[in-house]
Amino acid sequence: MTKTQSTWTLALALAASSTPALGQAVKGTLEGNRLEARTSTFYVNTTATINNNKTESLGVAIANNGNVIIGWEDDGADLTDLESVWTLYSPGGGPLTPDTEQKSLQGGSVTSKFLSYFRKDKSAIPGRTSWGPKIKANLFGDGHGMGATSFELGLEVPELANINLDEGGGGDFPSIQLLDNAGNPIGIVSYSDADAEAQGDIRIADWDYLSNGNVVIVGESRQNADLNGKFGGADPGKHVTYKVVDVTGKEIKALSLASSDKVANELWHGAAVTKDGFAIRINQGGRTKVRLFDNTGNPKGDNIDLGTLAGNDIAAGGGRGDSRGFHGNGVDLYAYISTGQVDGKSRVFLTVLGADGKLRYSKSVSDDVTFASNPGGADVALDASGRALVVYNAKVAGSDFNLILGRMIDPTGKPMGDTFFVSEREDAATSVGDSTDPRVATRNDAFAVIWESKSSEADAGTAVVAGRFFGLAHKPGSIESVGLKRIVPDTPIINPGRNALGNWEPNASQLGGEYFLIEGNTFAEGTEDKQRYVVMIQPAAGGPGKLVEGFYTDAGQPFKGPINASRQNGNPGRVAGDARPGAVNYMVGAEASPHTLPEFDTASRWNLGFDRLADGRYGTVQIYALNTATLTPTPLSKALDSAHGRRTEGDPQGNNQISRFGGDMTCLDNGNFVSVVEDRSKVLRPEGNAAVATIFAPNGTVVKEAFKVADGDLWSNVAAFQGGFAVRVAGVLHFYNNAGELQGSVDQDTSSGEQFDRGRGDGTRISGHINAPYLFLAGKIRSGNVVKVVAWDARTRAFAASAEVSEAGFAGNFDRVNLASDALSRVAVGWVSQPTGYAKQQVATRVLAFDGAAKSFRSLSKSFLPFINAHESDTITSVQMTLAMTTQQIMVAAKGTINLENKPDSGGNSPNEINFYTVISHPDPKPNPMVTGGDLKFSKISRSQQNVIIEWDGTATLQAADAVTGNWADVANAKSPFSANAATGSKFYRLKR
Repeated sequence: MTKTQSTWTLALALAASSTPALGQAVKGTLEGNRLEARTSTFYVNTTATINNNKTESLGVAIANNGNVIIGWEDDGADLTDLESVWTLYSPGGGPLTPDTEQKSLQGGSVTSKFLSYFRKDKSAIPGRTSWGPKIKANLFGDGHGMGATSFELGLEVPELANINLDEGGGGDFPSIQLLDNAGNPIGIVSYSDADAEAQGDIRIADWDYLSNGNVVIVGESRQNADLNGKFGGADPGKHVTYKVVDVTGKEIKALSLASSDKVANELWHGAAVTKDGFAIRINQGGRTKVRLFDNTGNPKGDNIDLGTLAGNDIAAGGGRGDSRGFHGNGVDLYAYISTGQVDGKSRVFLTVLGADGKLRYSKSVSDDVTFASNPGGADVALDASGRALVVYNAKVAGSDFNLILGRMIDPTGKPMGDTFFVSEREDAATSVGDSTDPRVATRNDAFAVIWESKSSEADAGTAVVAGRFFGLAHKPGSIESVGLKRIVPDTPIINPGRNALGNWEPNASQLGGEYFLIEGNTFAEGTEDKQRYVVMIQPAAGGPGKLVEGFYTDAGQPFKGPINASRQNGNPGRVAGDARPGAVNYMVGAEASPHTLPEFDTASRWNLGFDRLADGRYGTVQIYALNTATLTPTPLSKALDSAHGRRTEGDPQGNNQISRFGGDMTCLDNGNFVSVVEDRSKVLRPEGNAAVATIFAPNGTVVKEAFKVADGDLWSNVAAFQGGFAVRVAGVLHFYNNAGELQGSVDQDTSSGEQFDRGRGDGTRISGHINAPYLFLAGKIRSGNVVKVVAWDARTRAFAASAEVSEAGFAGNFDRVNLASDALSRVAVGWVSQPTGYAKQQVATRVLAFDGAAKSFRSLSKSFLPFINAHESDTITSVQMTLAMTTQQIMVAAKGTINLENKPDSGGNSPNEINFYTVISHPDPKPNPMVTGGDLKFSKISRSQQNVIIEWDGTATLQAADAVTGNWADVANAKSPFSANAATGSKFYRLKR
């Protein structure tokens, strides 16, 4: 292998604050460039890992889910020879790649977080077979990967052996390890055996994903004879080639010359993509030239000389591109960074051209800095809007070392701020060694910068990878700031007139697509130290809501007295509504002790043999039908012990906390309810706690008796989807059909590649909707201050997609997360935040849409503060939110301290931990897809002898039930007109879409 060795250090720095400038040499700040640091500077390949002190050839990219892939070369010996390796970091700067054993087919193994290629059986190989990594992420969807120049890859990946051997006996060839967002192998693509057969090497020059899902591979061919023998040039020489393949390696565009001139040229970095094609930057005759191609690989014209286009020869500099950046924004722009002299002064130049090849601008981006030496390595990242982050290394006044500098440039080429130090640990005052050759990547509102550093305190003088992640600064505003409207102002569920007893917080659901149900705790009537449960029924479209009791006596009367015999400060209750259009049934649940109250003990119904103790409390449920005209509920069942109500024996062994909510409840798409409690009775699991589920019909009869879902604790984390439901326990998702039959279980982290809390679920929640076969999970990742959302296909339990919810530049601490989803698979995610400048925690919310076909999320709003009562003062706060949504409205409820007149500037004046809610408009309001084609009405009803003839328009489904509040079921094969025999007894019919 022939290559130029250079020693450099890659440093990844993540800082919580920007560093003041020293003197006037560098005066910019992060804030001045509208950036927020996501972490502090960190170092990747420290001497505590594998480090050969030859770190070089860095690359970085950001995957669709926010993960950051970092690659580098660090030549050594034997299996610690890291010719090209990569590792993954979370958006918050935490390492993700686990220690992985890498076995060599030549003998021996090494275990490291630094990986390279994989065999077909997904076993990892050592990083010594290919050099010069090129790191890219798919700007149009999922996936990223590492390309490199392979010289012995065929020894470890046998199916590539033929490509590795050419007529000269062996030679380098370009290869790319494609990966999914979590770093799992997809496959290796490369040039073909025929492409590489001629004598001589082909080095990887660059590569990228195209918007049609294919991959373009660019090589610097040293099969010199091919330039004239294969491609028709006048003379042999090095030449840049490319080909397009799909992700399986199938050839789409045959090997072709990159240049429109059949002459010698070279390239090290220089493939870039837009939505309709790609560009290749080459060094030809000592000048930078660019050629544009469509997605099929066909040229769109001849070479473009960047110096001629820009009217400035600095834009044509940069050699083959070893220390220069050329990138596309995935939409319509390409950017190139170069350096040179202007009026005797060193300058860094940014040249931006459109996908049509026309110049947008070419200008100095370092005019505010005086350099003590010429700038070195430089790179640029261009976002979808055309905003750019320029980074480079240079010596400035006050420093003996090269430092990494950065500057944000707006889409017109205007600086967004002054030049700043990229690392808070490596500036003019603190650096102890050179920092050089930065690389930068962007996605959405996130930026990742890496560089070679010899300034790590622990490894000073040793070349290591370092860097820093940033986001565009975002401070959430009101609902109006994101274009939403308020339908219901901040409204207490109930104002008890005194501070809550603690741990009282709301729980919410929606009913029939028309009502929000918000459950809350309050004081039992006539007491100051006992609790009861209430439900606010709020029309989703607005107007006054109605407060009703959570539990009704056996005689059907609302119960306002104390209902928990052993705990008064929680736990919060639960509520679940039937989401089917026109549905009226809902279930309420809470920890209660109805067996101790005569109002709930008709015919000694609790005395079946199970010992509930004199002060026992347990997950209690009751089902209601709502009169939508009066917003008055009618009990369909008595209050029931969810897990043990039918049990004729058993002893909780003195534990008065028999079962808890704890769990949660949900209504299935057939109208039945599933209730899941955290069971502490040790009846179903003698060793400890367990999640126990029971399925009830709307009248309270048991469809499936209590069964254990899994061992362990849970908090909420029960959700229905089309055809079934899921329960999350200790980080594992258990999928059931409507009958309660287990369909399969998956680990939330292993299947998604994310890292969420694996506890009982206080801050990590799941959601679904009965109209869609998807399950959603939202939570804060363990490795950073980042909120993410994940989707699974509930039919197959397969991971579908993940995305960042919180913006990269949303600074402040995050806590609990919750979410809701609608019938069109849009999700509203809420989390407890403390934005910069706020003295107390505030609930933040963001809305995203999931596309099941594309397996991707897209944002429908920026994050915002949903309540009127959001204020920077220390008297207004909101926490522990719950959400519910229809396709047109979103309800957010929380507990906190508010101004009861909704004048937060006047300060909080409510009792502590008051439960309150608001209703706001959906950012993308659409009709409920379960009710389409206009009003659901029978177009004609007539009688023919003993038959009633029912007719309707459209594609609605006819359903029948024995009672209005009974179990509705589809009438098999029913088509309009439908004949119902009136002689068979009473029957009720309705239409459903």
